[in-house]
Amino acid sequence: MAAKNPRFTIRRILTVSVAVILLSMIVASCGGKSDGDIDAYCDLISKNLDLGIPDTNLPIKELDLLITLAPSEVRKVVTKIRNTSADIAEITDLDQLFAATFDPEALNAQNSFQAFNTRNCEISSQVVENLVITTQNAFQAELENFLSTNYPETDWNEKAEISIIFNGIEISGLEGFLPDENKILDQKEINTAESLCQALSLWLYAVQEQDGMILVTSGENRIIDRKSANASCQPNEIVVGD
Repeated sequence: MAAKNPRFTIRRILTVSVAVILLSMIVASCGGKSDGDIDAYCDLISKNLDLGIPDTNLPIKELDLLITLAPSEVRKVVTKIRNTSADIAEITDLDQLFAATFDPEALNAQNSFQAFNTRNCEISSQVVENLVITTQNAFQAELENFLSTNYPETDWNEKAEISIIFNGIEISGLEGFLPDENKILDQKEINTAESLCQALSLWLYAVQEQDGMILVTSGENRIIDRKSANASCQPNEIVVGD
């Protein structure tokens, strides 16, 4: 989603963890008889409301418990969501994160899970979506204000496009896109990428106190891949033009 500030763009990317957020949202009571324990299943969801803020993902042990309580109709779906969450937690590359996020099987599991909970536990998908959008927009506005206030004169401020990579309402990483103006990567562009990486790192690791990945690209060139707060904004080995 493009930010209103024309000086740079922040795009919001919604990931498969919306399905996991649904684990932590309840509107009313649960009911019905089935194999598994539908009442305990819905009760576990209701008691984990606070786990959606600020952390999107329920602990794996909670998801494991949910699998044991889930009726057979939804058990396979919950298992898929649990395994997807575990996989995403281990990913250290933004491209792999995108692939896992938009895996068709994971998206189908999300939709089935949402439909089951809406029908059997009276969980409103709209309430979850509103929470996700509101929270992501708040992060978006905060980052926009941080960059505008602290880096008004930088080379990248007017031309960089920045993506916040979300795992539901938790930030998984940031990606900065620089236009490939000269078609040939030069040292000035690499220096600009380093400056952008440092700014994004300060916001993510110091201001937000979160870990995550930072990627800076120019055209098809992946200039910087910073895997975590313990890494650095060291440029990748790229052939530089004259």
